Amino acid sequence: MDHQEYFSQVKTNFINTKQANISGLDTLVIYEEVFKWKWIATKLKIFSFAAYTDRIDEKLIKNYTGKCLQYACKNKKGLPRGFQNGVVSYSILVSESIDPSAISFVSKRPDKHWSAFEMPIIVDLSKKELYYYKENILWGALYDSFLNEYIICNFNFK
Repeated sequence: MDHQEYFSQVKTNFINTKQANISGLDTLVIYEEVFKWKWIATKLKIFSFAAYTDRIDEKLIKNYTGKCLQYACKNKKGLPRGFQNGVVSYSILVSESIDPSAISFVSKRPDKHWSAFEMPIIVDLSKKELYYYKENILWGALYDSFLNEYIICNFNFK
C-alpha cells in the first residue's frame, strides 16, 4: 500500500477533512467532536493530522507533534479547555522509512497538557504497522480506552 491509498482509506472514516501545511508538510486535517455522558458530560474536540514524509526521525516527529497540538488548541471552538471540554491532537506521520529513535519516542508516555492530549502516531507502510503509546494515560484515565480505540478504528490498516 502506498501513502495515497492509505490516506484514501483514512478519509473514508471521516466527513470533515481539509488540507493544511503543518511543520512544512502537506497535512490532512480531520476534525470532529465527541460527547459522552460517562466522561462526566465532557466533549472532546478531536483533531487528527496525517502527513507523508520520506523518512521519520525523532526530531521530525517531536516538531510535527508540537505544531499539531498548537494548531488544535488555536483552532478549537467553544468553551476554554477544561470547562467541560478538552482537545485531542492525533499527529500521524506516514512513511516507509522510520528511524528507531522515532518509534521509541512515540512509544513513550506523551507530555501532559492542561485538558489536551498529545498523541503522536507513526504509520509504517512497509510493515503495515502503527506505533503509538499503548499504555494507560494516567491524567486522562477517563478517556483512556476511547483514545486507543479511536486510533485502531480510524488509522489502522484494513
